[in-house]
Amino acid sequence: LLKNFVELKYKEGTPISNHLSEFQGRYDHLAGVGIKFDDDLLGLFLLNSLPDSWETFRVSMISATPNGDISLQMAKSGALNEEMRRRTQGTSSYSEVLVIENRGRSQRKEQKSGRDKSRSKSRSRYKNVECHYCHKIGHIQKNYFLWKKESKDKKGKQRERDHNDGDHVTTATCSDLVCLRDYDIVNLVSDESMWIIDSGATLHVTSRKEFFTSYTPGDFGVLKMGNDGVSKVIGVGDVCLQTNMGMQLLLRGVKHVPDVRFNLISMQVLDDGGYDNQFGSGKWKLTKGNLIVAKGEKNSKLYWTKALVAKDSVNAMYMESSLWHRRLGHISENGLNCLAKKDMLIGLKNVELEKSSHCMAGKQTRVSFKKHPPSKKSELLELVHSDVCGPLKVKSFSGALYFVTFIDDCSRKL
Repeated sequence: LLKNFVELKYKEGTPISNHLSEFQGRYDHLAGVGIKFDDDLLGLFLLNSLPDSWETFRVSMISATPNGDISLQMAKSGALNEEMRRRTQGTSSYSEVLVIENRGRSQRKEQKSGRDKSRSKSRSRYKNVECHYCHKIGHIQKNYFLWKKESKDKKGKQRERDHNDGDHVTTATCSDLVCLRDYDIVNLVSDESMWIIDSGATLHVTSRKEFFTSYTPGDFGVLKMGNDGVSKVIGVGDVCLQTNMGMQLLLRGVKHVPDVRFNLISMQVLDDGGYDNQFGSGKWKLTKGNLIVAKGEKNSKLYWTKALVAKDSVNAMYMESSLWHRRLGHISENGLNCLAKKDMLIGLKNVELEKSSHCMAGKQTRVSFKKHPPSKKSELLELVHSDVCGPLKVKSFSGALYFVTFIDDCSRKL
């Protein structure tokens, strides 16, 4: 068991999640017989199981942690993020630094200039609010004149590039989606009910098709990330959320991007819809008139809110053959096709299932016993059967982990 665990290697081209499951399964077998390792040692074992093409990733992970101590969960999260980065960029090459997906803002040093004296007074409700652009108190990013000027220049250049390319592209600037090398940032393989409040994004984004109350599939161009990655937009629709204040918040024009692994709410789109966003003291509050619609808080440099999808509004279900296969107790391919022909599985046609290791294991049977067992010996001690059992998890009173049995074939006595 120990040899199989140490010699486990990741196969290029296969999903990294399969490798992580195999790694965890082999370690569970070792733990079952009493062989356990420290968490940081397991993280190094996992990194060592990656091929040479992941060498830059390994070095980045080790150098970015104090004393090179990497927990198993940190190694798993880093491997999943690295796989997502490669799939997004469409290449297996590695950057010189480790990239972790995050919508955070790049840190900027405060620049003192003569313009500070001529800065206009902000409204009283922003007196305790920090600007995400210059990180100063007293105004918000969308009202800061330098940010407005920079955004206007970027939009002009982007329109010129789009006109020359002739492609339909939905763009997100670097202030929308940014990649940082920061292990203090929360891992974005997160709870599906968590939504990021983005003051720089120009659109709402989610990767979950089942969230939509109305949905229009199609080719809606691509979404450009802050790390120059490109993700395809395969649908647009509306999402109805049940906020933590018990109110329903309808998000219109939400982009369906399967490659992103977080839910994003655009503060600018909410502002255009008549909502008022208020930030201060690490808290976020969304109001419309005198009505408080939702609340959130600052965590790991991001503003989050928890909102569930309104169950009575969901009608865009995710119809996938493998998902129905698991829902119906690993039903056969013929069974799924039979149900699909009777229109009992809406949206499912021409089912083709891949080989499932769980189904194969469930249908395996042991070799049958012999119908005519050998005859029993007629004399005592003529034939003695012996067996050794162990190692056991719990030691005996004498400290033993094994025991031996001897059974006489004639008398069947132990």
